[in-house]
Parts: sequence; structure tokens; C-alpha cells
Amino acid sequence: GAPAACRVDYDLVNQWPDGFQATVTVTTRDALDSWRVGFTFEDGQRITQMWDASVRQDGSHVTASAPVYRRTVAAGGKLAFGFVASRNGTNRPPAGFTLNDRTCAPA
Repeated sequence: GAPAACRVDYDLVNQWPDGFQATVTVTTRDALDSWRVGFTFEDGQRITQMWDASVRQDGSHVTASAPVYRRTVAAGGKLAFGFVASRNGTNRPPAGFTLNDRTCAPA
């Protein structure tokens, strides 16, 4: 099959009983003039704050979109954003990462 459009590295920076902080770094195969990263939480986590992207969360699905000041990414380049989220118990990493609706592989 074709290589993945991107590789994603999810890093759990810190967690506490009812929340956590994480960063997402995506390496893109192709040059981008804008980007949208999607993923799905498995355990009901809710993002309360995000930086270096704008966030929309619909149930368990999250979409992080490029900020105006960082829309373009060179081929082979990286984009990254971070967030704080609430959790209740289990805190598995999100799944199903996509970049502009194309599947990402884990880094």
C-alpha cells in the first residue's frame, strides 16, 4: 500500500486524578497550505484548553485546526499542538489520527 500521509507522536506530558496535559506532533509527507488533525478519545476525555491550534470537540471526536499564524508546513515538516483535558478514570491515548482526512501512522 501507499505510505501514510503522516506520522503522529502523542506524548502524555503529565496527568493528575481528573485531568492531563498532552502534546501531538505530526510529521507530514506532503507540503500543506493548511491543516486539520482529527482523533478520537476512547475514554470520554474532554479538551478544556488547546494551544497552537483551534479545537472543536464533538462527543469523543476532536478536530484541531491550523492557527492563522502557522498554516503552512513544508513537505517532511512537523506541526505540533498541545492541550489540557479532563478525564474520569482511564486515560488511554486517542486513536484514529488523521491529517486533512488522510490516515496517519504512529511515529
